[in-house]
Amino acid sequence: MKIETPADQQMETSSSSSSSSSCKRRAVDSRIPHSCLKKRVKLEQIPQDVLTVKDVCDLIKYVTLRRSHSVKKPSWFSVGDEARLSRVNVMILDGLTQSHFYRYFSHFRHLSSKYSSRWTLAPSSCDPLTSDLLSSEVAVDMRAPLPAALMWHPVIRRFGSSAAGLSNFLLTQQEMTKHNFPSKGGRGCEGFVSTESDGCVTDRSPLFGLDCEMCLTCVGLEVTRVALVDEAGHCVLDELVKPPNPIIDYCTRFSGITHSTLAAVSTVLSDVQDKLLQILPCDAVLVGHSLDADLRALHMIHPHAIDTSLLYRQDFGRRFKLKLLAQVILNRQIQSEDRRGHDPCEDALAALQLAQHFIRKGPREVVEDHLDELWDVPEIDDSDHQISSDHRFSSLRFGHALYGSGQSAVFLGGAAQTSGSEANQCRRQQCSSDREVVCVFRRLVQLYSLSVLRLSSFSNTLNQTTATERQQHLQQVCEGLRQMCVLFVGPLPADSTERDVHTLLKRCGRLRTIRLLQHTHGVHAEVVFEHLEGAQLALEHLNGYQINDCTIKVRRPVHELCLDLDQRVSERQDDPLNGHMIYVCNLSTKPRRHDDQLQTFTQFGPVQQISSAAVHPGKRPRHALIKFACADSAQASVGVTLQIGNRKLSVCHALTPPHMTSWTHTHPVTTETSPEQGEECKVSRDLQVSCDLQEPVLERLMKKLDGKVGKVFRALEGNCLSIVILPGARSGGVDHLGLCFVHIKQT
Repeated sequence: MKIETPADQQMETSSSSSSSSSCKRRAVDSRIPHSCLKKRVKLEQIPQDVLTVKDVCDLIKYVTLRRSHSVKKPSWFSVGDEARLSRVNVMILDGLTQSHFYRYFSHFRHLSSKYSSRWTLAPSSCDPLTSDLLSSEVAVDMRAPLPAALMWHPVIRRFGSSAAGLSNFLLTQQEMTKHNFPSKGGRGCEGFVSTESDGCVTDRSPLFGLDCEMCLTCVGLEVTRVALVDEAGHCVLDELVKPPNPIIDYCTRFSGITHSTLAAVSTVLSDVQDKLLQILPCDAVLVGHSLDADLRALHMIHPHAIDTSLLYRQDFGRRFKLKLLAQVILNRQIQSEDRRGHDPCEDALAALQLAQHFIRKGPREVVEDHLDELWDVPEIDDSDHQISSDHRFSSLRFGHALYGSGQSAVFLGGAAQTSGSEANQCRRQQCSSDREVVCVFRRLVQLYSLSVLRLSSFSNTLNQTTATERQQHLQQVCEGLRQMCVLFVGPLPADSTERDVHTLLKRCGRLRTIRLLQHTHGVHAEVVFEHLEGAQLALEHLNGYQINDCTIKVRRPVHELCLDLDQRVSERQDDPLNGHMIYVCNLSTKPRRHDDQLQTFTQFGPVQQISSAAVHPGKRPRHALIKFACADSAQASVGVTLQIGNRKLSVCHALTPPHMTSWTHTHPVTTETSPEQGEECKVSRDLQVSCDLQEPVLERLMKKLDGKVGKVFRALEGNCLSIVILPGARSGGVDHLGLCFVHIKQT
């Protein structure tokens, strides 16, 4: 005999016209105003949404390129305050599935508490993200007023194409901090002298070129010569300085300073500082090449600066040499090799004139004049791209678009398989362990706008076993989860049928399978609920229930896979994702009365969402998940006996995560229920797996992986979009779903 429960029917959506993307959007951020609840509570029938690797790639592309390209905003995730998002970090936990996360939930403390959104992820046959992301296409808006090569140029992105006037090219306070310029109260700036600047810098403020030569002493680099040039090109200061500490290396090749040069010098650093303070007016703007090093050597703080190494900027923090800029821009040879050392007056003058040239010409003209000579970027021919039908957009590889927009990417861990020029658009570093991945990332976290980390300790353990052992391991993990929905009910009257059992238990939730056990003393039934909540309600409300002369006992299975079931159910109640939600069963199926009945719950507080899946067209389900605006409202509603008419409602805390419509499987299934098939339906208690996959080993691995996730999360800057991917797996022809965590770290 075969029985199909209502859960076996095809799940209907609330509207045939609703697209999957709109359903995804509602699943994350559905809001029903409290004022509307007084009138009518809308029941949303939301099917399960499963993300793909492409969906995740689309989110990454949108966040990283939204300012420079026409990238479509993904509908499945609400980014929030987009303007403040700064970086994207992706962690891939190789080999893990959704089942691993929920089977070892207590060991994933950081993953469960720090990430606000959780999505089911379809397993991919290829390397997740890294093989697809860089080579995926991005739309380029051909209607932009600038040529593509200029639109992405680092100089244009920083200053714009029409900026003019000296004040527009000053380093901002944020840039000075980022590039280690001395500042008041800054690290290592104790005892530094500050110039008398009043902050009133205008486009007419005077420019002064500054350059220093240094030698190496026992405490580090110290200044030995200082040159200052005014905006007319006159050298107004050229002083030799005797360092106070013993000199280890005069660096003569670069500085031109020798022992004999400083032998008769009596000028010390404080003397030069006094002269600079006397020369520089209150609105002076200092110009130099890598000026931060000169100011630190002088132990001086000056707030108004132009650094030519950042004015003529490149991508990824690279800088042109002053010698090259002078040769290309000024058509002048400096730092000649036939001369001993550099002339600081010559270098200061070159930096000053480079800044004056940039201010006079403007960023766009400077870039257009020297695009090939300096930045080596050929003009992009629109015919090289695949133009769309309306000739307004063309396509570009994501790796090129990221590079062209002045952003950088780093991949740490296992190497991704990419070919062609995409492989050169990011830094890749193979690491021998997860620990090395985390250590390297914590050193580089501020340098890259996109970072992808691959943590492979678990997959390495899997790879040490055979394919059969890996398949058995996945079966055992899934079976451990399925057993949380299994109950044994009995003894039942001798003439009981599967339909009788279904009638008894359906008030607690939808059933997946019912199997009568004829080989026991008295008739018992093994039932599998579709949701954890149904099994929990049956345990709480039906244990001791009387049918005729039979007192029914409701029990969980008892064997090694089920010894910690109560603890795991308790952990599900502590899942932050379910804190605002309750599960309600035994609702009326009459469509006209259903919405009015559900308004009963608004007495506990504002309701944000009511979701369920219909089992028959035109008929309301008997159960629903209700999401409150406040967790206290959910807690209050669970502890109260609720009755509508003569129908008593069953209420408990939500246990099934919102991204899963079913705890046990993606789609409802049926099971043979005849006695002779019983052995096939029994839990396999003899699954033998490798020593590498024994329970204590797995628990330690999961805990360590979660610890690595926590360390990376703590290292992230504020307003960073953090994504964690459990890729899922395909084994024995079965898809084991993955999981995607998304969170924006707050400042």
